[in-house]
Parts: sequence; C-alpha cells; structure tokens
Amino acid sequence: MLDKQRAIFNPKQAAAFDAVLKSITNNQGYLFFIHTAGGCRKTFLYNTIVAEIRRRKQMVLCVASSRIAALLLDRGRISYTFYLCFKISFSINENSVARLKQNSYMFPVIQ
Repeated sequence: MLDKQRAIFNPKQAAAFDAVLKSITNNQGYLFFIHTAGGCRKTFLYNTIVAEIRRRKQMVLCVASSRIAALLLDRGRISYTFYLCFKISFSINENSVARLKQNSYMFPVIQ
C-alpha cells in the first residue's frame, strides 16, 4: 500500500517525503513545516510519512494546529492538537494581536 501511495506523489511531495525519512534514518532530528494551499494533499503526505515510520516500528506522534486537521490524520482525534498534547495554554481576548508585519517572512504577499 505504501508503495502505491508513494508512486502517486507529485515531485514536491516526493521531495518532502524523502527529506523527512532521511532525517529520521540519519537521526538528524530536523523540524519540517509543510505549508501550501488547501487541497494540495498535505494530509495524504502526512499520513503516508506516518505509515512509513510505523512500518519501520518507530514511534511517531502526530499533532495538528486545529481540531479539524487533527481529525484528518490517520488515527486522529480532536485531542491531537499541539496545545492539548503538550498542555500549552494561551489566552485570547479582544486585545490579542498576532503582530505579523506585511511583507515579512511570516506574512508573504502573493502576487
């Protein structure tokens, strides 16, 4: 099954898959952030990476930034959000701001 999933990756998905697995295989401990528009099959990529790690009998913890994203993960649950898994608390009120500056690396302008 994993071979079939891997065979239908686009080139960017294949590169991400290979980079993550190389980091794991070589015990490099890199942190990866995969970001693209909705519908670009990120969840498919994540679930394939997780399946490969589990196939190797290695431990993997999947967490997501939102409850909906957590539910889309293989064996996902609402409690698999990063703030619930790691007991991170933060308060949001009417004065909360993100402080992202336009044209910064965190707020790119798409032409």
